[in-house]
Amino acid sequence: MSLRLHVGCGSVYLDGYVNIDLEVPGYSFLASERPDLVAVNRTTVDRYYKHVETRDSLEQGTLNANACVVDRYAAIDALPYGPDSVDEILSVQVLEHVDWKRVPGVLRHWHSLLRPGGIAHVDVPDFEETARQLLAQPDEPSKDWYYRLIYGSQKNAHAYHRTGFSPARLERLLREAGFREVRHVRNTIHFYPVAIAEGLK
Repeated sequence: MSLRLHVGCGSVYLDGYVNIDLEVPGYSFLASERPDLVAVNRTTVDRYYKHVETRDSLEQGTLNANACVVDRYAAIDALPYGPDSVDEILSVQVLEHVDWKRVPGVLRHWHSLLRPGGIAHVDVPDFEETARQLLAQPDEPSKDWYYRLIYGSQKNAHAYHRTGFSPARLERLLREAGFREVRHVRNTIHFYPVAIAEGLK
């Protein structure tokens, strides 16, 4: 049976994956202790967000209002698995929350855990395209939404963006981490600019 990790899962509990996030008192709970939250948050990779993602849902926090429920607690740079033991690592809107100097180490860590032929699927905001759209706005109030996309919702200590990506930068970092092949993936789940790539070990 394949071992697939969903890292930084937040309020998205994916079937078929080991859902992993940080332990945050009052926000994150173990699935074994909160089957009620599993039922609320459960979805599939084909329908990553159970509800349609909109600007309103992000600004009001309604999309991710549910608590986080996980199979395991762990930091994304210290996943409790051995080398060459994981088939897939899925990360959606997570790496931008990591200090920019730490990102290469996180990707090297993921690479080390993957089996040969394993895949790291990385989904991050596209900073460059967001900046282009910000600069194209007709007035200052219209830019606020784009500043929010760049800097994060800042609704809690973990909701700040600490680095930025473009498709080219994401590909370069994956290759520098050791991935032998990188393919860009079409965005099907976000309405705002994103860069999505899969690194093949």
